[in-house]
Amino acid sequence: MTQVDVSLTDYGLAVECAYFAYQIARPRSAATSLRRAFVTTFLSIAVAAAAGGTVHGFFLDQHSLGYRVLWPFTLIVMGITGLSGIQIGTALQFPHRTRILINKIALVAFASYVLIVVLVRRDFLVAIIGYLPALIFIGAGFLLAYLRRKQVTLLIGFLGICLMLLSAAAQQAKLGIDPRYFDHNALYHLLQAIALFMVFLAARAAIMSGEFIE
Repeated sequence: MTQVDVSLTDYGLAVECAYFAYQIARPRSAATSLRRAFVTTFLSIAVAAAAGGTVHGFFLDQHSLGYRVLWPFTLIVMGITGLSGIQIGTALQFPHRTRILINKIALVAFASYVLIVVLVRRDFLVAIIGYLPALIFIGAGFLLAYLRRKQVTLLIGFLGICLMLLSAAAQQAKLGIDPRYFDHNALYHLLQAIALFMVFLAARAAIMSGEFIE
């Protein structure tokens, strides 16, 4: 394993998000677009983290078959995270008709993102830019829902989104604890894990509230 710290934190993130997806999907109550979008978001993060961890651990050589298959796959799955994140944000903020329109636009943007990953560039900055609008949408949705209902877990979700943005900025600035044992990518994964737990708490509260039931 070439980058142990990055791979293990990636795998840990995958396990965490798979568990969150299971917990949100587990209730037997009727499925809603918000519930489905959160499940898709956490599952896509789990898949992307598992694939990314495998790249960092075993396929860092950009000429290897594993890298050429798994890295674009990782970025595309992260695009699915961004797409489902837009669906979460619209479900939290907009009426049905507006939601459909924004989600159609997001689908076109996702298709463009996939073409960029396949044909133009494949660095991690592309993925961050790809899911940035989704984070803004979700964060705004949590904040507005908190202002309406004053439920602390929704505020925690908003702060979790803020932490995700800060961790992405730190990752791009290559801020880590130790360049050999816990680099900027490993720190990014750790901060993401904390932030996603905060988002999970808010997601569960939003779904259980009934305010967003269609």
